[in-house]
Amino acid sequence: MKKNGKEVVRYFDKEGNELFEEDSVRYESGRVEKLYLTEKGELGTDATNPAWIESGRAVECEYGIYPLNYMDLQEIVKVQ
Repeated sequence: MKKNGKEVVRYFDKEGNELFEEDSVRYESGRVEKLYLTEKGELGTDATNPAWIESGRAVECEYGIYPLNYMDLQEIVKVQ
């Protein structure tokens, strides 16, 4: 799939729902994360310390994005 002329990887949660930028997903632990799209066309979660964002010390994705991996996709479920 292409977006803005770049190849974009397609991702699906453990229930087969396709995932997109800005979707929220729930991990088996109950943690909910927002998804972001990297420059490489990968989906991932914010690598920035949430406490730093809350305190104003940093902004979302300032310290990068952790790309989703195979193990993430085996446990996450899209939050509707």
